[in-house]
Amino acid sequence: MSHPMDLKQLEYFVRVAELGSFTKAAMVISVAQPTLSRHVRQLEVELRHNLFNRNGRGISLTDQGSLFLAHARGILEQCDRARQQLDYMEDTPTGRVVIGVPPIVGRVLTTHLAGTFRERFPHASLAIIEGKSWSIQEWLVHGRVDIGVWYSPAPSPHIEITPLIEKHLWLISPAGALPDDATVDVRDLGRFPLILPSQPSTQRSLMEAAAAKAGTQLNVHLEVDGSSFILELVNQGHGHTTLPRYVMQESSYAGRLQANLIVRPELTTTLCYAVSSQRPMTRLAQATADLIETYLSADSEFAAR
Repeated sequence: MSHPMDLKQLEYFVRVAELGSFTKAAMVISVAQPTLSRHVRQLEVELRHNLFNRNGRGISLTDQGSLFLAHARGILEQCDRARQQLDYMEDTPTGRVVIGVPPIVGRVLTTHLAGTFRERFPHASLAIIEGKSWSIQEWLVHGRVDIGVWYSPAPSPHIEITPLIEKHLWLISPAGALPDDATVDVRDLGRFPLILPSQPSTQRSLMEAAAAKAGTQLNVHLEVDGSSFILELVNQGHGHTTLPRYVMQESSYAGRLQANLIVRPELTTTLCYAVSSQRPMTRLAQATADLIETYLSADSEFAAR
């Protein structure tokens, strides 16, 4: 009965041919010589050709053996490359991941995450889309995005929230509007014409609740969605705003605006990432979430901003 050719037979044949001896090959690959000889003979039977000349002086390749050796090496090399690619895919996720972020986070995350993502996952693609916080939560629930990153998401049974870092809110003003080292009490915020996002807004709600508790009312001069638009209006002298300081530092207005810490009480908002609790995460989404957590966590360089 004929035995199907297998990779072990090819490996044994190539090693015997390279070493020119069954004895040496058996020692190198740690297999009994009778077993080695049997596998090579089965291969010859399957091919219906003798691959070795056997005589009292040893062995040598037949013409057919020399021809088959080139093919056998090629087959083994192809299999080795295939194994390497499979191992690479196991270690390197592929596919596409979509992240939803508000404008306040989008710039810093896009700038610092995109390069690292491409380096870590060269065969995967990344999409980052901006929207308001309530939109991101809706996108996450309905599967438009795989990961959402925003401040203080409302608890929901449809999402799993991972807190990353707390950020203080600062009063952002045109340079020279206040002494650089001055702080601003919450109760004094009412005297500043503010440019804030429209409702619903986590930041806006936080500000209004703190002001009400301090016995003052915010003077919302303009409602504008999008931190870049807000900063442009502040730069033009239309008012002040409240943001985490890094948003100003990362913007093109860093040298033309100033930030003063809001105190009594200090106001903080928690940056989180969230995923759907209704759908399992892909390997790529999980790896990307880990990357986001590494960059935006409390012990990262982002924390110092």
